[in-house]
Amino acid sequence: MTVEYVQGSKDITETERASIENSIGTIASTPYGSAPFIRSMGIKHPPSSKSELERNQYATEVIAQCAIWEDRARLRQIVFDQNDTTKAVVEYGKR
Repeated sequence: MTVEYVQGSKDITETERASIENSIGTIASTPYGSAPFIRSMGIKHPPSSKSELERNQYATEVIAQCAIWEDRARLRQIVFDQNDTTKAVVEYGKR
């Protein structure tokens, strides 16, 4: 998953930016209930096909999970392209 950043209310360092990106990637790729000590984190319905419904469910779930587990940034949108590349649009420093 690639991440595109949108300016928020404050600047962040490159280290914090990398940490946020890593956190979002981890949340988006973790099956629900599989993280030790954090069983309520993860994705229940990863897209198994190019179905718009599955992609929308996945995007909604990733945004909701990031709202719970990543408080340094706000995930605004998940974008899928024709090459099955997923991009997260993130607004940092908003909370």
